[in-house]
Amino acid sequence: MKSIAILFVAFFAVTVGNAEETWTGTGTWNNRKYGTSGTLKCVAKETEPGKWTAVFSGKFQGDPFEYTAEFESSGKGTSKKLSGKSKIRGHRYEWQGTLSDKKLIGKYRSSVGYHGEFRLTKE
Repeated sequence: MKSIAILFVAFFAVTVGNAEETWTGTGTWNNRKYGTSGTLKCVAKETEPGKWTAVFSGKFQGDPFEYTAEFESSGKGTSKKLSGKSKIRGHRYEWQGTLSDKKLIGKYRSSVGYHGEFRLTKE
C-alpha cells in the first residue's frame, strides 16, 4: 500500500519563472483506486529551460516517503502545462498538470490502475 501513495509523486511538477529560484509548495494527494490520501510537499528547481527536478515528500498512512522526480514544462506567462513519465517500484506512471499563479493541480495514472489527483499551494 505504501507504494500506492508514493507512486503519484513521480508525476508531479512545478515551475517558476527563473531557473535560479526554488519553488516550494504543500498540499494533498489522493489515490482513487484505494480511496487513500495524504499530505505532500514539493521542492522544485529548473535545471535547464523547461526541465525540472523536484523532491516530493509526504505521508501515507502515517509512514513518511520521499522521491525525486524529473519533469518538463511548456507554456509562458502565469500558466504552464506540466507533464512527466516515471517508473516507481516497477510500475510506469504518467501525469499531467497545470501551474497557474501559486497553485499546482494535476492528475496521475499508473500501469497497474493507480490514479488520482494532487493539489499544492506555494508556500
